[in-house]
This record gives sequence, C-alpha cells and structure tokens, in this order.
Amino acid sequence: MAWRVLVVDDEVKYGALLQRVLERDGFDATAVDNGEAATALLLAGKVDLLVTDLQMPGLTGADLVELAARLPHAPQMLVITAQKGELEGTFKRIKGVHCLLKPFTLQDFRAKVGLLTGRWSATAAGIDSDLPRAQGAPTP
Repeated sequence: MAWRVLVVDDEVKYGALLQRVLERDGFDATAVDNGEAATALLLAGKVDLLVTDLQMPGLTGADLVELAARLPHAPQMLVITAQKGELEGTFKRIKGVHCLLKPFTLQDFRAKVGLLTGRWSATAAGIDSDLPRAQGAPTP
C-alpha cells in the first residue's frame, strides 16, 4: 500500500509541485492550501506523512504538527521553513517531526521524504530532471 502523504502549503503552486514529485515517486499524495482542510484529512486518519509549510495564515504548520502529534496513529511529519531557530524549541519535544530548511532542491526534498518513509534509493536521484527546481523559491 502506498504511503498517503498530505502536503500543506498556502502557496498553491508549491504544494502542487511537491504533490507531483511525490506522485512520480509512487506516493498517494494530496495537496491542500490551508490548515483547515488539512485538519479534516488528519482527523479522518488518511495521512501517513504530513509535509507542511510552517508559516501560513489561519492554522499554521505548528498548529498542524501539534494536532497530528496527539492523534492515536500520528503520522510522520516534515516541516518546511526558512526559520531554523523557530524549529529547535518548538518541535524537539514532539516525536516524529523532521525539518527541511529553505531553500532546498527537489532532490533534497525527495531524499528527506525517502528517508522518512524508507523508500529512498540512489536510483531515484534522476527522476526530477524535467521538473523545475524549488531552490531559491520564496516558499516551496
């Protein structure tokens, strides 16, 4: 059964890009652009890996991580942010939270997801060659 990955980013184009990369790698990926939509999916138990931007209007990535950590079957969590200092105190106490700092490449993203799900292999490195790179993007 494919891992169910939820991507949450208020910038729709970046969420869609990460969803596309995940689907190409064989994941069952869904992208939403707000914390409220993500909450419904988390509460329904349809998420094995939560990938969330940290700063979003309304419910933030931090809010989603706090919620997901309290679930009976908490998903793995990957928080994407440019603010390293904010991550260290906030998420160290929550098991299963990993971070990816901006800017990053799609290969960095795929490697982190692959390591979290046990699906990363050296042969996967060339799959994203025809996709745009997220490095330097304001909020991938």
